Amino acid sequence: MNAELQDEARFLELLSSDLKPFYKPRLPYHNWDEHIEQGLGFIGNLCKQEKAKGNPINSLMAKVAYMGHDAGFPHDLIKPDIWEKYGSKERYSAHIMSVLLQNYGFEESFIRGVQTCIMFTKMGEQLPEDVEEELSNTAEAVRTADLSHVFGPYKDFVVDSFKLMEEAKMYGREPALAEFKNITRFVLTNYLSLGFIPSGTCSIVDGMKNIDRFDKDSPSHLLEVVGNQANRFASLVKREYA
Repeated sequence: MNAELQDEARFLELLSSDLKPFYKPRLPYHNWDEHIEQGLGFIGNLCKQEKAKGNPINSLMAKVAYMGHDAGFPHDLIKPDIWEKYGSKERYSAHIMSVLLQNYGFEESFIRGVQTCIMFTKMGEQLPEDVEEELSNTAEAVRTADLSHVFGPYKDFVVDSFKLMEEAKMYGREPALAEFKNITRFVLTNYLSLGFIPSGTCSIVDGMKNIDRFDKDSPSHLLEVVGNQANRFASLVKREYA
């Protein structure tokens, strides 16, 4: 490992220690160990792939933005005034990262880039028309990594979907399974960055197959798919049997 990569690895380790308190282990999905650490491996591979294609991308910015894009996620459960002040969880996360990166001594242009990437993970958010190609690619990579749970084995996708339903229940927004399926299809078909097609086992084609299969599967079969976790998730599909 060369000196530059060693410096990056040390910084990301330091950043991890400062960011982890902003992620709550009690959240079934949006916690550090699952959503962030697993997604970091995905985004690292995606950046390598894009660089190999000759596409400009800032891998450090992508990793930093991804690590912080859900920081403070459960704030509306704890401090409603924060939601009122910042207006969205993404803007609050962008604020947290701005403070941390300023303390680390990063240049303002890098901090703004990180914030742009974080804001791009918000549903409906668009990049500025005059955004440079490198920042555009970096933001697209962060958004794709944010949705990376759709890729890979179908069982993992179903388990993650149920975990997201558990979180919705924690927030007082318990959707029926059919409604959640529609939301999942909308989000993943409208916000996947199709220009960034990960290679290997992480295939957007396979991901779309997961979405189609999930949409068609019956509640009883979905519980069969998750196997020994079926009892945990049974209450999430009970409304389908009524």
